[in-house]
Amino acid sequence: MVMELGPDVFRPRLSPIQLLLLVQLENSPKYGYDILKTIRDELNDVWIPKTGTIYPALKSLEKHNLIEKHDKGGVDFYYITDEGRERLLKIPIHLKHNFRFAVKYLTSIVKWASPNLKNITLASMTNFDNQEVNFMEVIINLLSEDVDNTIKLNILRKMSINLENQQYKVNEMILGLEGTS
Repeated sequence: MVMELGPDVFRPRLSPIQLLLLVQLENSPKYGYDILKTIRDELNDVWIPKTGTIYPALKSLEKHNLIEKHDKGGVDFYYITDEGRERLLKIPIHLKHNFRFAVKYLTSIVKWASPNLKNITLASMTNFDNQEVNFMEVIINLLSEDVDNTIKLNILRKMSINLENQQYKVNEMILGLEGTS
């Protein structure tokens, strides 16, 4: 199914860092260094943002009226605007689009890779830890948060069905490979 997106859904287009900034500002205003430190602490094992990344992203959000900057005693504090809050309501569409892109991106890499590159890549995946390859773990962790039980139940049911289908396919592949050994 092709997702229908209106022409203005992603206008202005938000970068992943801008989305992180908006989400941080949703509950309370913050000053730039506090925002930077929070992102560094959260993403430290995969990416360490610099001030040269954070401040231009904040400036862009401000330019598009998604945040406002207020000086408090010589320190700039950033506040989300009503327009910024409206944009956050589009996160599900934004994330769905990004997940679809990521799946297609990885599928294309695998499809176009030479057999040798595929073997090298797959062999390296046996060294990945659970966090690197288990998106389901992220969702399960989110479900432990303050989420409506009906939403939790629907997600868990879908996850269970998907896992059963994937387990069936994995078992079939194992049986097929063992039969050819």
